[in-house]
Amino acid sequence: MNFELDLLSNQKKLDVFKQVAKNLVKKILPQNLFYDENSNQNRAKLFLNESLPIIKWIEEDTNTISIVLLCTHRRNVSNFFYDMASRYLLPQRNINLDVFFTSDFMFPKVSNLKYTIMQASLHLNEEDMKVLYENRKTFETEMRLGVVSDFHANRIREFKGLTNDRKTAMVQEKIGSLMLSKPKEYGRNIFSEMQKFLIMSRDEFKSERNYHHISRIISILYMIRKLIVNKIENIPNKRFVIIKFLKTKLKHSSKEKTVLGILVGLNFIKQNEVFEKNHLVKAISHFISDIVPIKNSYFIDKNSRNSIQTCYIEIEKSKGGAFSLEEISILKEDLPMYLKGNIEQLIHPIFMPRNEEEIVRNIMTLSHQLRYVHDIPQVIISFDKQINLELSFNIILLRVLRPNDRPLKDLILASNSKIRFIQDRVKKVGVIRRKYLKEANVYRAYLSSADYLRADHTIDINRARKDVLDELIKIFSDVRDYNGGMLLKQNEAYSALENSIENISKQQSTLLEKFFYSISPVEMTTVIQTAILKNLFLMLENAIKREEVRIKKREDFLFKKDDKTMYVIVPIYDLSKKKKLSDSIENLQLMSSEFISFNMINEDISYIGYAYLSGDKIKQTKLFNTIQEIIK
Repeated sequence: MNFELDLLSNQKKLDVFKQVAKNLVKKILPQNLFYDENSNQNRAKLFLNESLPIIKWIEEDTNTISIVLLCTHRRNVSNFFYDMASRYLLPQRNINLDVFFTSDFMFPKVSNLKYTIMQASLHLNEEDMKVLYENRKTFETEMRLGVVSDFHANRIREFKGLTNDRKTAMVQEKIGSLMLSKPKEYGRNIFSEMQKFLIMSRDEFKSERNYHHISRIISILYMIRKLIVNKIENIPNKRFVIIKFLKTKLKHSSKEKTVLGILVGLNFIKQNEVFEKNHLVKAISHFISDIVPIKNSYFIDKNSRNSIQTCYIEIEKSKGGAFSLEEISILKEDLPMYLKGNIEQLIHPIFMPRNEEEIVRNIMTLSHQLRYVHDIPQVIISFDKQINLELSFNIILLRVLRPNDRPLKDLILASNSKIRFIQDRVKKVGVIRRKYLKEANVYRAYLSSADYLRADHTIDINRARKDVLDELIKIFSDVRDYNGGMLLKQNEAYSALENSIENISKQQSTLLEKFFYSISPVEMTTVIQTAILKNLFLMLENAIKREEVRIKKREDFLFKKDDKTMYVIVPIYDLSKKKKLSDSIENLQLMSSEFISFNMINEDISYIGYAYLSGDKIKQTKLFNTIQEIIK
């Protein structure tokens, strides 16, 4: 071989070191690379540029092996090579190196670049040699990543410090190969994602799953986060939910079971929003009831800087068995939409002392309602507050005391009610026929708030109040709900509307409820025909479905007209248009008995709907033109 090699060390004149370095370079490079220094300098330069780093394993004898590494010079590369050879070559073992040599040098007639040649020699027993050969590919991959980048070298050191098991090393190898093969899709920060996942994952989690599955989790979560970041850049104030599914098998001892992995990415658009394990499990249970989350399988990564959260969970069927394609298809289609509208928002508890003056006034009002001996009890039920995990209602009940009537306290005890009634006061407030006393009872009723938690994590006060009333009816056979007449009529109208929609799903039911209770004027919900409300709701549903594949025409709205009614649904993207539209329609001075509207938010988009209940074509045209002018 005919080439020159310049050592760059302070011991340049020590021929022995120069000769060692030269011999190592000869061993690791092709023998004919420098055979003609005049005509093949370009060939040698090209080879070095394309082939480095080069790793070669040299067996000195049966139990002694040397690792020789040639790479482009980089600061601290020798330290990295030493750590890898002595601490991480064998899983969970530190090795004493018999020889460690390193030298920086140049090929002066080939390139101006600096190079580093290193050698680590070690003596191992037969069993360790087998482990080493099994681990060689992983070691080489990590070395190639680490010697070309300080970032990779630091990340690998961190991960190696985390755990020395071979599975973790194989995960690193898989992620590293992904980054090298698809650099545009997987950037450097995927190593940070991997580090966080491996640190937060328990040893049991890693031991029960193969390295390929763990690598897929890390890479998919990374891509989900990247996709959401890109979507937010285009539409900042919209919520995005991305969900992926992975079928896998867990091995515990000698047993194996099939589970479904679910990866979720979403962004928060309001302050104090929360999405945790219980929210995700509850959402999945909404579509597949017989599921159980796998213990220690939940992983969450929330980035406070950009309000993006990714999470992973595995579920299994409570009775065992695999998830069908139909079940997974339902989750793929419906779960993202469901999650968008069911992010919980934490709010501060309200401090509002009870108004005693109002209680006295209500007692007097109910007292005037009791005129005859056989009048049924009169009751006013009003929501008081939420305390920890309970809802509190104020109850004012007046009744006419007849001979042999038991105290209300005893009647409540005998009812074995699940509602907890606490007596506040009992007083006599009047008399009928100078003989029968009017008794005023002030109580507080406490109910578990968990029983009234809706899918969107809000509390259904209306349903809780109804349960309180039903309990009082059970105790007294009949009572008059003095302040609940409109609520009763509304509940009846809502039930009729719900029954008119065939095979209504849980998701539809939640949307229907939001739609119904956003209608204005409120009193019209109790008198308007069910068919009109149904038509308006179905148009709203159609508008929401179209939004999923939204045309870029932001002025688009839905319109329908029959002989007597005109319907309009308008998605609103610009809040200034929303106010302008409201003011313009108010200026038309339409009669409240002929015109209803609703205004609600679904998945971060406002929807305004109108139903004009008159066949007057002139007024219909005027209303339509007004809406069209504002929207366009």
